[in-house]
Amino acid sequence: MLTGQVFAIMSGTAQDDQIRKIVKGADHYLYQEKIGGYRLNTDFQELKFDMGRMFGFAYGEKENGAVFSHMTVMYANALYRRSFVREGWKALKTLATTALDFDTSHIYPGIPEYFRADGRGMYHYLTGAASWFMMTMITEVFGVRGEAGELTLYPKLLAEQFDEAAAASITVPFAGKMFRVIYCNESGKDFGSYTIGSASCDGTELTVNDSCFVVLPRQMLETLSDEIHEIMIKLI
Repeated sequence: MLTGQVFAIMSGTAQDDQIRKIVKGADHYLYQEKIGGYRLNTDFQELKFDMGRMFGFAYGEKENGAVFSHMTVMYANALYRRSFVREGWKALKTLATTALDFDTSHIYPGIPEYFRADGRGMYHYLTGAASWFMMTMITEVFGVRGEAGELTLYPKLLAEQFDEAAAASITVPFAGKMFRVIYCNESGKDFGSYTIGSASCDGTELTVNDSCFVVLPRQMLETLSDEIHEIMIKLI
């Protein structure tokens, strides 16, 4: 079952070597690319109507073995939190690719509650999964998050997520201001190989902490205008 794996990772209970085993097991027993990625559980081979709703559906429907979007996104988020970035991106990308493949999902672009056994998206549009997807992309993939009122930046982008100009960008609000964050990866490195070489906000140099984090202090945020501010970060 995927749920138990997710919370073991997200809570910090599972150690790195155990996470590797979890990923291997989930890929082997639960992953089915053509229908959206990770199923919620394996086939129990029986119905148990006295054991709750997940045991009362046919396998591949809703809580009984469907690709359940919310838990898949939480699995990705947990992996990103623990710096298993490529594994987390696999879960997110497969889910999004299936949703965007109309011939399979038969839905308009968006995140459904689940993909049934034939890959069709059901109960579109599930806000819980969608908000977790966006939160993961913003706070983990692009690494834009708040810490004690300050804006911190710590990207976990992979080489293939940068465009032909070696850039990846996101526009987000924070503390009542708007920011366009641009990461430049001219060396074409993956997460784990690059560090932050330099950072600036509207041309003003920012401090890089331990070559990994960039912080915009609260005092600086409070002095900014209401226009969109450009943060440029060069990865080396």
